[in-house]
Amino acid sequence: MVVEDGFCPPASMESFQQAFESLLCLAPGPVFPRARELYLRKYPLEGRLIEDGAPAPSSGVRDRFRTFLLEEEIQESSGGIVRVRALAFAVVHWQAPQVNANDYTAYLQQRWQLQPDGLCLEPGSWFREGGAYARFRAPAVYERSPSGELLLGDA
Repeated sequence: MVVEDGFCPPASMESFQQAFESLLCLAPGPVFPRARELYLRKYPLEGRLIEDGAPAPSSGVRDRFRTFLLEEEIQESSGGIVRVRALAFAVVHWQAPQVNANDYTAYLQQRWQLQPDGLCLEPGSWFREGGAYARFRAPAVYERSPSGELLLGDA
């Protein structure tokens, strides 16, 4: 499946991989590292925040947590295909203090159907006092051709 330039999948998609692709579809390119870093710290996989800063409507425990891309590896082939592989994600207890690892794990299982690998609580607060967070690994890959087509293939 190929997604043409200018089209991004809707933010409401439930799949972790689809949310990852949707986030990166709108992110500044790797040639703008500072802008990209700020974007990835501000916007979660759950979808962009609405203008007043409140989360998009959701329910219960989903309001308490948000998932962000924390570390990535970017490779560009000689043909110009850009491949982004997630190295680590952060799950943030939104604007709240640290909780136990089981709460983060339960959210990731409920929201994304993930069994997080290597989940560990992090000291300090997320970007701009966003709340306590935990770090985890999960497989996610995004590839884009020079024409802007999103390539969906093996991770």
